[in-house]
Amino acid sequence: MKNKTLFLNQMSFDTSIIDSDTTVILGFTGYGSVGTTVLNHLVEETDVVSVGFWGTMSWFHKANIETPITVYSMNADSSDKKEKVVLVASRLPIPVVGYDALPDAFWKWLAQEILSWNAKRYIIIGGLREDVRDTTDDSWIALVPTNKYTEVYGTKRTFRDDLSIRGPISFLLTEGTAYSVPVLAVLSYCNTFDIDYDAALMALKEVETHINRDFHSNKITEFDTSFLETQIEFYQDTEENDFEDFEDFENEEDFENDAKESNSNNDYSFDSKSVSGKYRNNKDDLDRYK
Repeated sequence: MKNKTLFLNQMSFDTSIIDSDTTVILGFTGYGSVGTTVLNHLVEETDVVSVGFWGTMSWFHKANIETPITVYSMNADSSDKKEKVVLVASRLPIPVVGYDALPDAFWKWLAQEILSWNAKRYIIIGGLREDVRDTTDDSWIALVPTNKYTEVYGTKRTFRDDLSIRGPISFLLTEGTAYSVPVLAVLSYCNTFDIDYDAALMALKEVETHINRDFHSNKITEFDTSFLETQIEFYQDTEENDFEDFEDFENEEDFENDAKESNSNNDYSFDSKSVSGKYRNNKDDLDRYK
């Protein structure tokens, strides 16, 4: 990743809107772009208001200000009037693995930050490569709950022992397990590289069953990014000499301190209740995804 569009602590979000009745739904760009596709569908098809932001680029869409990763509050359409839903959506392609992916330090910090909100539960959506699917299994969805999620909601794990998970899904599940937080990963088998709308639709329908809401899942609605084409090209293809490489950061502390310095004048940012401070001295392999 050659740019600073997203950095640690580069967040504007008032965490007080999260309470013990809030379900947080997340999705990022992984295999088949399943997570991003589902979350963008929810933003397009449901009544949402943007309330939180990550990134140095912003725009307006359907009266909402948005950034590469945006947090939305969804207006209630459930029989339980107290229940709230918050979405964390990757509005632009932000690869989870590969040369252009953000490093582990960012995804680990993001997982810790989101879990520090103390929501009722967290549901993260992603894709699994179709070529690792057990052909004797009729299911195209794999569920990965933390122990706390199973204890509270009764959901059993269907994810196999011989598969692995990477990126934000892995960090959210491991951190959620360590701190006894209800986290559920809904993973849909999909095409590895192309956007898989069928897999996204299956994941969307699965999420509907878990939170008992209508997400207009008759078809997937895409986010039309054509008005952002120039910005997206800049975001993806920035020249190496225009920005510092992550190679310049020897550890997570350097990475985070640089982010703080670059955002020291952002008076509009809220201080978050983060648990990540105690991890700042831990080493992290920032070249792992290069």
